[in-house]
Amino acid sequence: MGPDPCGVGFQQASYGLIMDLIFEYLKTGIIFMVMLTILVAVHEFGHFWVARLFGMEVEAFAVMMGGVRKTDLASHLKNPIVSASRVWLLTAIALSIFLIGQIQKIEVLALLGLVSLGIVIPVWVATRLTALYHLPGLGALQTLGTTWIVGLALLGFATKFQGIGFAQVLGILFFASVVGLLFGYYNPVLGKHEDAPMGKGTIDVEGKSIPVEFRPVLSRKDRHGTEFSLLLLPLGGFARIKGMEPKEDGSETKIVNGFYQKSAFARFMTLFAGPLFSVLLGVLIFTVAFMAIGVPTKKPIIGFIESGAPADKAGLKQGDLITAIDGKPIAKWVDMVFAVRDSAGVPLHFTVLRKDKSLELTIVPTQRSEATPVMGPDGEFTDQLRKQAKIGAAPGTEPLGPIAAFGRAWIAPIETVKGLVGILKAPSTAKDQVGGPASIAKATHDASNEGPAPVIMLAGLLSVSLGIMNLLPIVPLDGGQMIVALAEMLRGGSRLSIQVQRAIQAVGFVLIMGLMFFILIVDIGRNVGVK
Repeated sequence: MGPDPCGVGFQQASYGLIMDLIFEYLKTGIIFMVMLTILVAVHEFGHFWVARLFGMEVEAFAVMMGGVRKTDLASHLKNPIVSASRVWLLTAIALSIFLIGQIQKIEVLALLGLVSLGIVIPVWVATRLTALYHLPGLGALQTLGTTWIVGLALLGFATKFQGIGFAQVLGILFFASVVGLLFGYYNPVLGKHEDAPMGKGTIDVEGKSIPVEFRPVLSRKDRHGTEFSLLLLPLGGFARIKGMEPKEDGSETKIVNGFYQKSAFARFMTLFAGPLFSVLLGVLIFTVAFMAIGVPTKKPIIGFIESGAPADKAGLKQGDLITAIDGKPIAKWVDMVFAVRDSAGVPLHFTVLRKDKSLELTIVPTQRSEATPVMGPDGEFTDQLRKQAKIGAAPGTEPLGPIAAFGRAWIAPIETVKGLVGILKAPSTAKDQVGGPASIAKATHDASNEGPAPVIMLAGLLSVSLGIMNLLPIVPLDGGQMIVALAEMLRGGSRLSIQVQRAIQAVGFVLIMGLMFFILIVDIGRNVGVK
């Protein structure tokens, strides 16, 4: 092979590694997007379907969030701006530079890519949006700067800036920039009146109000007037029911076929339907998975080995039967777990039966950095969490019949509720049990590398968690609004005063923001390696 004209050591083998890395990112992103889209769509379909049952008018049912700007604003510009296609091209180039730097271990290239992605290009795009929307002052640049400050503040709270390098700061700035630019892009429709048509806003051009419209990627209306749409960003979805916004004069109760025109019981059931559908979907996923894939066997038979883990390095294979560890007989999988979990760094001598041939393998368990549930003597996981030594192996599986699979599937909702109760009893354990978008993305990546079965199980767990978490009695979560509806049922259907409703919303907003703040801090700390 001839000399490298680029001067960065870019060889053919490394090109393959870069393509593999890009593929890994794309695979994780697509799986994450599809999984989130389906789970939220089912949740929102629960609201939609029950609302229709009670005669409520559903104005829109959307999968994902955020439309595409359809209004051409170029004619209102004093000076032309760079086209969006060039912005995307330079972003792709910056991403390529970052990936090449990562693969080749060329720190200068990796940092150059991060600086471009996290600072230079976002500032350029923010300047472009400021001109396009005729924003006053610094415009979108001010929004971008605010998200940077928030991102760095979260990093500081999570890590106290201990052990944080320039690359991690740039990474936080990149994610903060994405958030800031989304606010900038949708600026014309932010802060509009709650009764304004969806996706329609305005910008001010020399004292004139110019309409700006954002539309779905795909959409159609049914005979009931509901617009079904596919939006742009994989951030959830929604079912918009007519008349869901409380009014100062209580006129929301007079909107024909509106949410508040219906009884408190109808509203309670409509709100409850979303979490119920999420939990039922999770149970259905688990039921099918337990029937098709099975549940972990209690026998000490290896079913899966993590690539690069101690078990893999020692030569352990799928299907191996563990008969003894350090000369002590192993009859059940839990026996092996007990022998391994407190032996980090200590060589263990495994006796393995492989195709009727006995083998001796030496495996050195490694201590995992994250606390995980502790297995009890019965082979079931307990509520106790601790950091344990592991060899990177999982047991084989045994398929269940329909009734047994359905019964076992309900363990997930029960354990999720028990976990929430456990957090309330011991709040200090919350940081080991909660996770945000970054943790879910990492779990998706790990699961996708292990095959379809872990991804399916993760989808079931996320669906159950989505349903249970939405039942928390905090406005604007479904559970908080259900509490309001329940209070009105106890009052004989009489509406709570607007002052009480506003107070409940204010308290709920503070609690939700506090919860999001905590989860983001945990996420950042966990994913930059802070213990």
